[in-house]
Amino acid sequence: MTARRRLFAELVVLGGLIIALAMLGPFGSYAVPLGSRLLHWALYLVTGYLFFRPVIAAGGALARQTRLPRWLAIAAACAFGAFPTSLVIVFAHAGAAWRSVSGAAIASAYLQTLIVGATVTIVQLLVERRTAPAAVAPAPADPPSPALAIAKATPGTTTPASTPAPTPALVELLPAHLRGRILCLENEDHYVRVHTEHGSALLLMRMRDAAAQLEGRGERVHRGWWVAREAVTAAIRQERNWKLRLSDGREVPVARASVPALRAAGWLDGAGA
Repeated sequence: MTARRRLFAELVVLGGLIIALAMLGPFGSYAVPLGSRLLHWALYLVTGYLFFRPVIAAGGALARQTRLPRWLAIAAACAFGAFPTSLVIVFAHAGAAWRSVSGAAIASAYLQTLIVGATVTIVQLLVERRTAPAAVAPAPADPPSPALAIAKATPGTTTPASTPAPTPALVELLPAHLRGRILCLENEDHYVRVHTEHGSALLLMRMRDAAAQLEGRGERVHRGWWVAREAVTAAIRQERNWKLRLSDGREVPVARASVPALRAAGWLDGAGA
């Protein structure tokens, strides 16, 4: 239902933008009748929406691969995506006279497409921020039962077997199909990407709040990463730099300032000195 609400919200905002641009008539479109302006901007924005909707995901992937800030990676994805989109639109308008399309016309179409695509992307980011689930504080632990307290205080009394650790509240914020063992957390601007054994999802919360809900299960190994101890399969040293390989094959960077504490805790055992 969250995905449907988000799509509905995006389409509502998109429709509002089409009407607003048709009424304002930017880029000289005010010279044509209102009906033609509506059709023109509907074509532009709907085409831009279809081509630019994957830009956020592409920007997020680029940020993870290059360590660029998420906003800069998304901007780069917008600039790249505007080029093929502008070609489609300008040649579609030219029709049979496509051979007469000039470089200046393509450049003008690229600029307009970039502006429209960036607008669509900003709309998606605003909707994403609005519809993302809010952070939930972890519930306080239940006090021990009187019987358990008496058993601990009485010499020679066997205490009941320890119960499994409660599921972190963070897991309950994830879509049902992604809930499972948390491998790591990745910081993305004002969001935290939670990587589980079933996939990943973005949550609107601070990294330190998310890590606090998982206290005792792992460590903040880098400013942008928290890693679950049980997810680490190997520690890799590359000259002065360290990485942790996780059970899903992902390699997470380790901040140099974190190396002594991780080595003392046994996280780097078995790796090169």
